[in-house]
Amino acid sequence: MVEKTLSLPEDALVSMLKSLPEDVLVDVFWKTLIESDVSPLTVEEKNDLLKGVKEFEDGKTIKWENMR
Repeated sequence: MVEKTLSLPEDALVSMLKSLPEDVLVDVFWKTLIESDVSPLTVEEKNDLLKGVKEFEDGKTIKWENMR
C-alpha cells in the first residue's frame, strides 16, 4: 500500500471527521490507530493508557462535541 502525507488545518480535519456517521468514524479510527499496530504495549504505553482512562473517569477529557 502506498502511503502519502497530507497537510491540512486541524479545524478542517475535525470538521470533516465530525461530519461522518459514528460507525464510519469508529471504523476510521480503528483502521488508522489500532489495526496497523499489533505489537504488545510497552510499559510506558500501558501507563499512558491507564492515565487516559483515569482522566476520562475524572471528567478531565475534552468531549468530541466540544472540539472546534
